[in-house]
Amino acid sequence: MAVTSRSEKVDRLRALGTDLVVSTADTPEWGAAVREQTGGIDLVIETGGPPTFAQSMIACALYGRIVLLTILDAKGGTVQIPGPVYQRSLATISRLFVGNRTGLEAMLRAISVHRLKPVIDKVFAFDEAKDAYRYFQQGDVFGKVVVDGA
Repeated sequence: MAVTSRSEKVDRLRALGTDLVVSTADTPEWGAAVREQTGGIDLVIETGGPPTFAQSMIACALYGRIVLLTILDAKGGTVQIPGPVYQRSLATISRLFVGNRTGLEAMLRAISVHRLKPVIDKVFAFDEAKDAYRYFQQGDVFGKVVVDGA
């Protein structure tokens, strides 16, 4: 299951094997739509921060888990737990921080063993790192933006 802010990405996500895709452009109240279609999500990876957190709470299963990748928005606002939504949820909410070397090595082993191939949107040369960052910041990426140091 995936949620995207751009309708143009729906077909690409389905081609990658996502069984249910909801576009927030087409369904602004996507939390209720996700909950209706799934019965509630057990694990929500919340990447949007304050603007999307309430919808993630609504989409989450009663005893689900929400992992926050960011708690701030571009204007410095922070995630607020909406009272009415929170009162009917027993979800666990936690933050995810950059891991340690052991975690990175375990992840790399898992990627190798399972032969996972990340989706790469665009590759930049090392001397184009500033351009890569600007490209990423504009927000219309599909997959990873890579800076190649070779």
